[in-house]
Amino acid sequence: MLALDMKKIDVRSDTFTLPTDEMIQSIVEAHKNNRFGDDVAGEDEVVNELQDKAAILLGKEKALLVTSGTQGNLISFFAQTRRGDEVVVENHSHAYVYEGGAMASMGGLYPKPVEGVRGYITPETLREAVSPDNPHYAKTSLVVIENTHSFSGGAIVTLEQTRKLSETARELELRIHVDGARLFNSAVAQNITVEKLVKDVDSVQICLSKGLSAPVGSIIAGTEEFIHEAHRIRKKMGGGMRQAGIIAAPGIIALEKMVDRLQEDHQNATLLYERLLQISQLSVVKPDTNIVFVFPENLGISANEFSVLLKDRGVLVYGAYGTKTRLVLNRMVSRDDTLYVADAIEEIVKNVTS
Repeated sequence: MLALDMKKIDVRSDTFTLPTDEMIQSIVEAHKNNRFGDDVAGEDEVVNELQDKAAILLGKEKALLVTSGTQGNLISFFAQTRRGDEVVVENHSHAYVYEGGAMASMGGLYPKPVEGVRGYITPETLREAVSPDNPHYAKTSLVVIENTHSFSGGAIVTLEQTRKLSETARELELRIHVDGARLFNSAVAQNITVEKLVKDVDSVQICLSKGLSAPVGSIIAGTEEFIHEAHRIRKKMGGGMRQAGIIAAPGIIALEKMVDRLQEDHQNATLLYERLLQISQLSVVKPDTNIVFVFPENLGISANEFSVLLKDRGVLVYGAYGTKTRLVLNRMVSRDDTLYVADAIEEIVKNVTS
């Protein structure tokens, strides 16, 4: 148990970011100006503004507010497939591992997991994964890119990689969806716009409540036809919301004000990596964005035991990702906090190895 006066630094996930004062004030202002309405009827002005803004930002015809990234992914899958179809996913992707098997249990879709290269499904792997056009097999109809790829340490999928995979998908007559829960991290790291990054894909999901710091919500975007069908599916999934402008108002601030500052998280992740790289007993992965993976097995302790020792020093991490521990830099973690985390890990290593 943490002492009451102990410093607490939460690097479990960027989902633990809190909304800014401006986000909270945006809800109040929208209420004062009588801008809330029934979103199921399309009458919430703030939701409509957010959706229009997101569609323009992503370079798509239309966008739709959904409750979460998982719901956004599922709606996107269901709107572009038929029950019994096969969906190609990377074998450590969020859509395959961390969404409760809903692709299959709710949508009747058959996930086909394949091995990626730092989370990226190569065109060659995709070609091999597509099932023959034969009644003995499920029809392959969709491929999913996760950008950034969480299990690979926030690894980016580059513009060129996305373009090549999209070309292959088109050739194979497949739809392509981007699970872009941290898409803005990828775009900032590559110094390009998100519009360029998803130009060649059919649908995309972005999360407002991770590094962008909104309290809740995600956006999906694509063609007008796709969003029309997505509306229907969202309603079926219980995602029809009423005065959803309460969610949308902070989301607008997230898109307008919180993108460029993601670079601070990337810089802190690099700072942490460089500090930990000096500890010879640790293996650490160089981050592309805001996630640092540490392998503590050389210390003779498990990743779960390592997380307990960190908690004793006020640093909160999730348990094991296999044999590694994940540290996610975010808006709530300052440069000084990052140095504190590095010091805590250095102290643990000295105590364990002495």
